[in-house]
Amino acid sequence: MRGLAHIGVIKALDEMGIRPHFIAGTSAGSLVGAGLAAGLDWRDLIEMARSIFWPSLLHGGSLERFCLRHLPETFCRLQLPFAAVATLLPTKEAYTMNEGRLACAISASCAIRFLRKPVMREGKRLKDGGMACVLPTEACREMGAEVVIASDVWEFSSMMRSAGYHPHCPRKGRFYPSHFRQSVAEADLLIQPDIPLSGYLPTSGAVRRMMEAGEKAVLDRLPSQQDGQRCSN
Repeated sequence: MRGLAHIGVIKALDEMGIRPHFIAGTSAGSLVGAGLAAGLDWRDLIEMARSIFWPSLLHGGSLERFCLRHLPETFCRLQLPFAAVATLLPTKEAYTMNEGRLACAISASCAIRFLRKPVMREGKRLKDGGMACVLPTEACREMGAEVVIASDVWEFSSMMRSAGYHPHCPRKGRFYPSHFRQSVAEADLLIQPDIPLSGYLPTSGAVRRMMEAGEKAVLDRLPSQQDGQRCSN
């Protein structure tokens, strides 16, 4: 459910005229990111989110069928370059996928530890991308992005910030995993929505609250167009 906050981030950036040329996603971010890369706008993504009882997507088969209904079959049919990141077993290295079957790649990126079995893709055993790369900024750089905007909805990161441990702090930042610190270092702008507990409820209202959290996080980091107009006046 936390991944739904990405839609609010997309909405706020879009309304500021900021649109991506490259997209990468991990776990739930791979599903939202693939939708954006397929040409869906934030309104379409919201409707897609409301069309499913989200906990059902914890089942791999349900997730892949959902992807096939709403998204292109393969990466090459997307409108924008897109990469989904999973974790390669047994080495636990980040594994980037940007070609072949899209639904299978998203399923692998979303194969949450303890709840899902590894996904077999092209002879490789893959699990949730968050195990090795929860924030795939480096994948965007590798695709050619010059400016990277990162949307971080990781629960551990949120808990750490609540305790006063911010990733940019030289001393306290070391308590974050090295892969996260590296990802943050590659981001030109880091957006970190504050997720409300009520957003975890599998209801249509929760989808709206998650989106609002993402939107607010962007507006807190970037001045709105209205603010810019007031300043110029």
